[in-house]
Amino acid sequence: MKTQHKYKTILIPFILAIILIGTSCNQFLTQEPISDLTVSDFWKTPNDAKVGVIAIYSDFSKALASGLWDWGELRSDNFISVQKESYDQKELISNNIQIDNNAALWTNLYSTIQKANAAIKYIPRIAMTVSEKNSLLAEAYTLRAWSYFYCVRVWGDVPLYTDPVESVEQGIYKKRTDKQIILNLILTDLDNAYLLIDKTLVDRSRVNVATICVLMMDVNAWLHNYDLVVKINEEKVSNLSSTKWGMTALTAATFTADWRAMFIEDPLVAIPKEDLFKLSYDQLGNGENYAIKYFSSSEPYVNPSSKLMSIYGVKDLRKVQWEKIDAVTYILDRKFWKNGTIFSGTGKIFSDNDLVLYRYADIVLLYAEALNAIDRKADAVNALNITRVRAGESAYLVTDFLSSDDLLDAILLERQKEFLGEGKRWFDLVRTNRWQQVMYPINGMNDSRKILFPIHRNHLIQNPELVQNPGY
Repeated sequence: MKTQHKYKTILIPFILAIILIGTSCNQFLTQEPISDLTVSDFWKTPNDAKVGVIAIYSDFSKALASGLWDWGELRSDNFISVQKESYDQKELISNNIQIDNNAALWTNLYSTIQKANAAIKYIPRIAMTVSEKNSLLAEAYTLRAWSYFYCVRVWGDVPLYTDPVESVEQGIYKKRTDKQIILNLILTDLDNAYLLIDKTLVDRSRVNVATICVLMMDVNAWLHNYDLVVKINEEKVSNLSSTKWGMTALTAATFTADWRAMFIEDPLVAIPKEDLFKLSYDQLGNGENYAIKYFSSSEPYVNPSSKLMSIYGVKDLRKVQWEKIDAVTYILDRKFWKNGTIFSGTGKIFSDNDLVLYRYADIVLLYAEALNAIDRKADAVNALNITRVRAGESAYLVTDFLSSDDLLDAILLERQKEFLGEGKRWFDLVRTNRWQQVMYPINGMNDSRKILFPIHRNHLIQNPELVQNPGY
């Protein structure tokens, strides 16, 4: 809801100040670094700290404007390309990615990391209230961790920067660091963020305690630390207020009122409690996302695959996200816009709706996956049934599954239906080693080297220390 997203309205008046804090390092792997004097002169006041953290969100939103789908979804079995001009998306869908594909650029993620590094270094030196300082630092730690989490999932080993680049002597160009080292930093950052965050704050357009918890679960699931995923849910998430964070909201009775409202902004409707974190966009501030380019009914880049259309049961209420164009064609746009939205003609429709990155259903289904992995089968089925029954389907019985692999397949199928268009399916297939099983029949993908994206040609030219991923 636009009125609740304060960092959208703050961003524009401070755009010049933001440039001074490190956005002259906005592409710091490719441009000259700012001087020590410029940075140290900026980080002086509490307002500087607030503006500095807003700038981190701004670059993170730019990275996810297309990266949400390019990195996390289009390589999976969800979509087919439909527009001859969308070359980058065709390559992603066919898993034939070239080294000049725009999805192979990591510039905005590293700009986010650069600004987070500056905030982590300088905010502790600013005189301000302890609680406010700690929460701003928690946001910086989380956004740095989140950016690196995307980096290692997309490219594997990547250059590691933990200090802001302020002088040539620091070494602008670095070799790639082992992803395990970076994943350890991610977990440390999230531990720091959890300790520092003000756990009473409930702002779904800013990093909050629930966001940190689900990101912790996601990272540990990626590492197959499933015992820790369960522990985080049972010891941290369970301590959150169920009324504040929507833990009781996943019921069939609330589906009609709340499910689409999580994705469609309406100034007259409060953000549903199930939303844990929404990334804000504003076409006059931090720009637009690519949702209209990908999914609008006029000239979309992608359409749902026939396989995808077949996985929803006749009782599944999540079909409400489809718009039927003709007898055989459906478009995924009702998940993001109100019915009847016209995308062509004289009036421009700005794609500045907020993007949901995490909601409580993420916690529920990550928990189900982890419970299954540690042989708590009955509990895993109960967790799986929460979103399934909420969507109108009949509950599974424990006896419906002969093995943990069968149950994992059901959990992944539920995630595919629940999180369509939310940038998760490709990562799910890689995390659970289902990528070849699912994708080989579709496009013949069987080269494990191609799980990772190539490093963009520009990065290789700009940084002589980099080596391309194998297979490209």
